[in-house]
Amino acid sequence: MNHRRLLAPALRWATAATLAAGGYVHAQLYVDGYRYVHVIGPLFLLQAGASFALAVLLAAGTPPLLLRAAAAGVALGALGGFAASRTVGVFGFTERGLQPAPQAGLSLLAETGTLVFLAAWQLASTAAGRQEAPSMPLEPRPGSAWPSPRLRELRDTVRVLLGLDDDTAVVIRQLGRDAPGRPPLETVVEVLPMDGGRAHRWTLDRPADRITEHDLRTALLGRRGQGLS
Repeated sequence: MNHRRLLAPALRWATAATLAAGGYVHAQLYVDGYRYVHVIGPLFLLQAGASFALAVLLAAGTPPLLLRAAAAGVALGALGGFAASRTVGVFGFTERGLQPAPQAGLSLLAETGTLVFLAAWQLASTAAGRQEAPSMPLEPRPGSAWPSPRLRELRDTVRVLLGLDDDTAVVIRQLGRDAPGRPPLETVVEVLPMDGGRAHRWTLDRPADRITEHDLRTALLGRRGQGLS
């Protein structure tokens, strides 16, 4: 396993940890007395519940982009409330500086850390997507060139059929074989989760330039791919 595949799960767990830490601080403040503050008490409880729930979902596996956006929204909401309570006030409630201590400072660090880890995670996913195309060898059929737009279309079709996110690479290879009675070329489709999850492979008994969307749908959804170690 290379460093790139280790980075995504590390950032995922770090984000879950900072979210949970922020949720714990808000839950502690709620129990310690904020539950008696009008409107603010329920908001602290909501913040804690949302943070814990998102932390569990992030720790469970690679989430879709929408879930990561929700995590960013929770962190931004907490930071916005922190700033507002020390300037214009929130529903008549105000605080001063880093009071109450040390919870205010810990909350600030946790929410900021969540945003930093989410941003790094997104940058790593984008970089992995950009490097995906050069890393996918597709040998053209002898005597013909394989058009790159068609290759991208084939990979995009695989992503749509399987509902893959940016943290999963799709590798397509066209291989020659000499087995009697079998087509001279076969196409191998591999799905490689960047977070270290189990990869899968499908083999289609035809050249890549003859594969249709129906062929992919039948192969990918009609039977389970071979697991890769």
